[in-house]
Parts: sequence; C-alpha cells; structure tokens
Amino acid sequence: MTRERRVEANARERSRVHTISAAFESLRRAVPSYSYNQRLSKLAILRIAGSYITALSRLADLDYSADQSEPTFADCVDTCTRTIQAEGKAKRRH
Repeated sequence: MTRERRVEANARERSRVHTISAAFESLRRAVPSYSYNQRLSKLAILRIAGSYITALSRLADLDYSADQSEPTFADCVDTCTRTIQAEGKAKRRH
C-alpha cells in the first residue's frame, strides 16, 4: 500500500473512531448516572442503557426483558439502579 493510501486509510479510521466516540458520549448523557461528569466505559454505557431501556419499556407497558418475564416497573428501576451502582464501582476500582 502506498504512503498516500495509508494516510487516507488512517484519516478514515480516525474519523470513524471519532464518530463512534461522539455517539457513545451522546448516549452517556442520555442515560442516568451518578453525575454528569462521571466517566464510563463504552461497555458500562451499553449496560446502563440496556437496563434503562427495559425500565422505560415497562413504564410504557411493553416487555423488552431478555427472557420476556414481564418484570414490574419497580423491579426494572431496581435493576437499573444496581447496574449504575455496579458500573460506578467498577470504574472507581481502576
């Protein structure tokens, strides 16, 4: 591969990474956390978002739980809270 093509490929990859990072940052701001400034890994953001979506779906009387068990809204909120706490603790350990 020529140097010019490698430079172009690197630029495309940087752009892709920035786009994904910006999307995760938008998602992080949309999900609940302890504080707005709390730094979370991409995996933590996805875990919290999943539990938050499940809680919101139950509020709308829908069931997006993994096993279609129709948990109560309170159960979903508890799960979401535990996920936020667990992810916050995981981040503090590092």
